[in-house]
Amino acid sequence: MKPTHAAWLTLNGGRRRPQRGFTIVELMVALVLGLVLVGGFINIFLTSGQTMRTNQGLSRIQENARFAVEMLAREIRETGQVPCGSTLSANVIRDASGGTPVIPWWASTYSGFVQGYDNTQDTPGIKAFGTNVADRISNTDAILVLRPSSNEADIQRLASHDPATTSFTTATSITAAIRDRYYSRPSLVCDGRSAALLQIGAASVSLGEFDYGTATLNCSTNLGSANDACTTTSAKTFAAGSLLTVWDPAFWYVGHNNRGGRSLYRAGITVKASTGEVQSDIQEMIPDVQDMQIDYLTRNRDAGNVLATDWIPASDPALATWTSSTAEVVAARITLTLQSPDAVGADGNPLTRTFVVVASIRNREL
Repeated sequence: MKPTHAAWLTLNGGRRRPQRGFTIVELMVALVLGLVLVGGFINIFLTSGQTMRTNQGLSRIQENARFAVEMLAREIRETGQVPCGSTLSANVIRDASGGTPVIPWWASTYSGFVQGYDNTQDTPGIKAFGTNVADRISNTDAILVLRPSSNEADIQRLASHDPATTSFTTATSITAAIRDRYYSRPSLVCDGRSAALLQIGAASVSLGEFDYGTATLNCSTNLGSANDACTTTSAKTFAAGSLLTVWDPAFWYVGHNNRGGRSLYRAGITVKASTGEVQSDIQEMIPDVQDMQIDYLTRNRDAGNVLATDWIPASDPALATWTSSTAEVVAARITLTLQSPDAVGADGNPLTRTFVVVASIRNREL
């Protein structure tokens, strides 16, 4: 039976038992413990976020470096390479727009198929040092590689060559896409014995022909041989089975991007559709590349192909001419410095990593 209120008071000495809560000291202790726990959670959250940002920055650097190394090394390896395995004997491309015929930078094979530029050597004919977007950054190296396209879709097999009509006939029909690809395009024709660099003027889908007699940059229609002044040339007829492909040069350098940072750029060539003019095509390839330094390994071809033991910069006197047989470039060592776009390093600065790649030039007969 539940006791009455009076009985409950009697059992408790006639007094009401006071209700007790937390004291101020207890509340303060609980508050401090709560703050410690919250602070720990906040620290774990911030640390996890910082770790995530750091990992993302490292992943981005490594991904950019992988693409840069892959593209650069591939094009350097293919420097001067001809699909037929022969050597270039005739380069008839000249630009006479300034009055005096000169060889454009993208066709300057007489100066070497690979040409390096040290961090103090300006390149105004290609891309000069400057502060505008896509301008080259001083104190960074650059490299020019001259090569035909490595895209097999660009290669056309010839059925015949008629020097009298300055035309090549293909073994298969020419599509509209191929015609547009070759229109006014610098191209390479080759067989097992020699190759010639020339400009294609036009292409006919219906006739399956490429014409080079109407091209504005050809100083001669003789494709057997030519000196650097194009004053001495010899004729040649390329037999059936010879190959034709487009020319795909590249100038790699570090330049200013439009975000206030630095990027790795590639200067190639494109054809202006309305006029057929060959123009430089500047493309930002890899962001956040801060620096590029390049050294070269050479050999003395005249002394029994003895390799040099030291890597040398582009400004070394031995590389005063890039066609010397006593200092023939056989490999390039590229040092790339990349930086994360955000300041996620432990010191409050962007992460910086350096990558080194060595690319051997496959074609030794430049």
